Amino acid sequence: MKNLGSLDRMIRLIVAEVCLIAALFWAGEELQLPLILAAAVILIPAITGSCGLYELLGWNSCEMIKRKNDRLKRALVLAAILLAVMGSFASHLYTKDILLQDLGEVNETYNIARQSLIGDDANSPADIDSLERKFAAFAAKYSKYKPLVVRIDGNFSSQIDEISADIYRSKQSALQGDAASSRMELEPAGEIIRAMIKENR
Repeated sequence: MKNLGSLDRMIRLIVAEVCLIAALFWAGEELQLPLILAAAVILIPAITGSCGLYELLGWNSCEMIKRKNDRLKRALVLAAILLAVMGSFASHLYTKDILLQDLGEVNETYNIARQSLIGDDANSPADIDSLERKFAAFAAKYSKYKPLVVRIDGNFSSQIDEISADIYRSKQSALQGDAASSRMELEPAGEIIRAMIKENR
């Protein structure tokens, strides 16, 4: 038996959309599944028009909006559609922008390390160490927080591994005092970082 009125169903739909958008774009890996499950639990009664909890408690919200309040129904439907479309679009753009900022910071640190190797600077091992720390923080962040832009990129994990390996090899050569080899081993990391920035613009 249906016991959810239009207002109740639309509010549940909007709350479910918020949970899904949060799961897809904003939540860390450990919260994504709970948010998706919460959205499903909220959405199923909204679709069927029947809530088991309301039935147990003897509640019925079917009469909350009378026919004369059709404008409120239309406004809620419009709000749900706008939230789904604009919320997803804005979240995608914003999380992509955050990724680009993080990649930009890694690229800056890479350029400093590369420049010190070109000049055969005595600080080059320290600069490469700084790059290694910066990139490790980036990799750690995106191993837990995976916005949609990262999840749909099939190369992201392999690119992270390649950059880490290139930085490690470059650091080993720099520690041995071989700036030329260190620079050559660091170059592929820079190419991958620039490619990642380019494909996410």
